[in-house]
Amino acid sequence: MTLEKVEAEVRPRPWRPWRSPWAWGALLLLIALPWYLSGVGLDLLPYLLTLVGGWTFGFSFVNLTLRMPHRRGLVLHVVVAALAAAVVATVIFGDVIPPTGLPDWFRALLVLLQMAAIPAVGWTWLALIGRVTSAVQRPRVEKTVPGFGRENDGSIVRFPAVRMPIRDLRIAVVVLVVVLGGGAVALLIALDAFVLGPKMTVILLGTVIGLPAYYGLMAYFHRRTIEASVWFAPGRMRIVADAERFEVDFADIRMLRWRTDSEEARVEVRTDAVDVSLIAGLARVPKGAAAALPGLPRHVRRSLELAGLSPGTGRAKGMTTWTRPDSSAPPPPA
Repeated sequence: MTLEKVEAEVRPRPWRPWRSPWAWGALLLLIALPWYLSGVGLDLLPYLLTLVGGWTFGFSFVNLTLRMPHRRGLVLHVVVAALAAAVVATVIFGDVIPPTGLPDWFRALLVLLQMAAIPAVGWTWLALIGRVTSAVQRPRVEKTVPGFGRENDGSIVRFPAVRMPIRDLRIAVVVLVVVLGGGAVALLIALDAFVLGPKMTVILLGTVIGLPAYYGLMAYFHRRTIEASVWFAPGRMRIVADAERFEVDFADIRMLRWRTDSEEARVEVRTDAVDVSLIAGLARVPKGAAAALPGLPRHVRRSLELAGLSPGTGRAKGMTTWTRPDSSAPPPPA
C-alpha cells in the first residue's frame, strides 16, 4: 500500500449533512416544531414528521453501534436502550411534566421530544432483540459464511440474495414507518383513543403494529430470495442473479461495492451498461448458514487495483467501495 493510500484512509472525511440521517431527523423535527408550538402537534402531518424524525435517530444510533467492534457496540446498544426505555417510561407514565409552571414553548418542545422518542426507542429495542438473540445463539451454532472456490481459472462465490438496490430497501423502511404511523393515527382517531395520550401509541406501535410489520417485511424479502453467484477472473467478472447473467470487464466498472456482514451485506456493480445490486443480508438462508458474504480474495483486490480502481473503506463495518478516480460521477450513498 502506497503512502498516498494510507494518508487517504486516515484523513478525516468531510461531513456532508445531506447524507447524514442525524441531520435529516433533526430537520424533520424542526419542521414539526411550529405545529407543537401552536398546540396542534398531534395533527396527522406533524405527527408523521415526528414519527419519521424520531425513527431516524433510532436508525442512526443502531447503525453507529453496528459499525463498532461487536462486543463494544453490543454493550453500548444494551446500555443506551435500557436507559432510553427507562427515561421514556418515566416521562410517559410518571407525569414528570408538571401541569403548570413551565413556559408554553418549553412544554411544546418537551412534548415533541417525548413523541419522537417513542419510535426511536422502539426501533432501538427491535434491533437489540435481534442482536441479543444472535449473540446468545452464536456460541451454540457457528454459522457458515459462503466461501470462494475455483471455477474456470477464476474464483467464484455462490450465495442466496435479494436483488434490490439498497436505496429501495431504505425507502421501503421509511414508507413502512410512515404508513404504520398514519394507520396508527387513523386507528387512534377512529377509536377515540387519543384520550389515553402516548400510552396507547406506545402499545399500538410497539406490539400490535411494529413487531408484526417488521417480521412481515422480512418475510417479504425472504420470498424474493434468489440463487446468485459472483465469479472473478483476471480483468473481468461475471454476476449471475437467478436467470440473469452479466459479464463485466474491470476496465468498465465505475463502482464496485462489497459488504460482508449485517442486513445490508451486499455486492453492487455499476458500469455504463450494468447496474446490479444483490443483498445477501436479507436473503433466506439454510439452517446453519449466515446471510453474509466472504471478504474479497487478495488476488481479486490486486486485479481491481491493476484495473485502475481505488478502494475506500468508508464508515460501515465490513464494506469496501471500489471506484475509478477519473470518474466524474460520485459513488452512490453507502
